[in-house]
Amino acid sequence: SLVVDQEHQPVVEPARAENIGAAARALKTMGHRQLWLVNTPRIEDPAHWVAHQSGDILEQARHFAHLSEALAEVDFSIATSARRRLEHDHYLSPTGCRDALYGKSASVRRAALVFGRESSGLTGEELSLCDTVTSLPLAVAQPSLNLAQAVMLYAWELRNPSLQNEHKTTTETDTTRWQTAQHLLADTLTSLRVSSDENLFQWANEALAVCNDRDLGMLMTLLRRVQQRCDRDTPAGLDNTFRGEPH
Repeated sequence: SLVVDQEHQPVVEPARAENIGAAARALKTMGHRQLWLVNTPRIEDPAHWVAHQSGDILEQARHFAHLSEALAEVDFSIATSARRRLEHDHYLSPTGCRDALYGKSASVRRAALVFGRESSGLTGEELSLCDTVTSLPLAVAQPSLNLAQAVMLYAWELRNPSLQNEHKTTTETDTTRWQTAQHLLADTLTSLRVSSDENLFQWANEALAVCNDRDLGMLMTLLRRVQQRCDRDTPAGLDNTFRGEPH
């Protein structure tokens, strides 16, 4: 099984039923079990024709009206994008995507890899809902991979059996650690007067997304020490919300 107990593959508004079936087939051949569909009320017959012995993936697929609803049920999410957008500066390679997921086995239980529309991909708003972004390096700008091909490549990368021992951990998963690290970082940046629209804020959060469990532990210790120093230096009566916990 994967290091993350449950990994989901949300697909946003797929245009062709055949691509849904091919994506389901790719997921099953690589050992994945979960396919989530956004704004796709029903699965048309051509999807079942292409799925070929992967009908169970289609039958068990979950449906969501909006991507935000699907991501509310996971701890960590990675968006896929065929081109670079202004919303993100750092893009993970498929290998980096794998390491970002497997390296957080003690901090993340439920993860999602999000695929966009065949014609236009994910919107900027949808990209901003995810923790980080990955892109496949291609030899040419056009043609790009279709949806099912992209799903297959990522499904293989994330299923590589050699990773099972490389990232294996006996530590019980504590999903609050990832969430707490996010809040600690945001509060620290706010305390240092780094606004959310600055590049530094974006870069810091993109760097956080690639941290493994050990990195997160070290970073949280450092941020808490910064917190303690800021508390000592903050005069009584001023804003005292810097605590590193969810608001």
